Amino acid sequence: MSIIRVGEIEGSAATNRHIIMESGENIVVSGTLTRHRMGAFTFPQGTTAQRPSSPQSGMIRTNTETNYVEVYDGTAWLNLFRIPSGSNVGTAGSPATSGMQVYEAGLPTGIYWIQPSGQDAYQMYVDNDRNGGGWVLCASVQTSTCQDHMNRSAVRVTAPAGPSLTATSTQKMADAWINAMRGDSSYTGSTAYWLEATGFNKNMFVSSAATVNLLDSASNENERTRVTLTYQGSLDDRGPNTGTRGFGDHHTSGGTYFAWGRHPESGNNCGFREDALGASNGFLWVK
Repeated sequence: MSIIRVGEIEGSAATNRHIIMESGENIVVSGTLTRHRMGAFTFPQGTTAQRPSSPQSGMIRTNTETNYVEVYDGTAWLNLFRIPSGSNVGTAGSPATSGMQVYEAGLPTGIYWIQPSGQDAYQMYVDNDRNGGGWVLCASVQTSTCQDHMNRSAVRVTAPAGPSLTATSTQKMADAWINAMRGDSSYTGSTAYWLEATGFNKNMFVSSAATVNLLDSASNENERTRVTLTYQGSLDDRGPNTGTRGFGDHHTSGGTYFAWGRHPESGNNCGFREDALGASNGFLWVK
């Protein structure tokens, strides 16, 4: 048996009582009179937002967003090592070109380096659990910053960090970056864009034939109004109109569909917008 002695147990009556890690992944509490064996253990895990509010120095946890084991040094969380996955895709040295490349490498949901052709590399959140996987978070839309998402350029993202699930102000990748990633993606299905309206608790998927222009009227390109409420569902042409900007439709009775942006010239139609339901925070996912 090979062992690593970690340290003496506080308050032990026996001065030679230690915690010992065996090569067989057991932890042993060793003392003069007794030995107590515990089975293999796991570190606490969760997202960045789920970190303890008052961590103790030396606390170790698994970050499910970054796929790193991290330790708190008393002032900040430090990455110890990335959990082995058998692939270097999505690392700083080998960025993926799309979320689909991350998905096809068999990697879990988390944050990965993505660099589409001709674009800068960013650390992007990739959802590999829902709607077929391979989804990259390209915008976090917040009604608190109203129409900031109505912009062709990047909004509140500075390399290397992309949009965050926990953003309190709108964050968005540049339209050119998103279009470049779509060009590199291996996804050939019918709905490459997913708008998740968290306030409405509704999802809308947009035709893969659409290009990203998240500022101008959707009447400029009819594909941006061909949408469905289910992933790879039957597309319904909502009809282009000058009031819908980016994707979708805001004139549907009863709050079935919604729009990326509604009448920005009005000044107070914030976030994702639907006539009957009002405004919503949400996310734009692209694959």
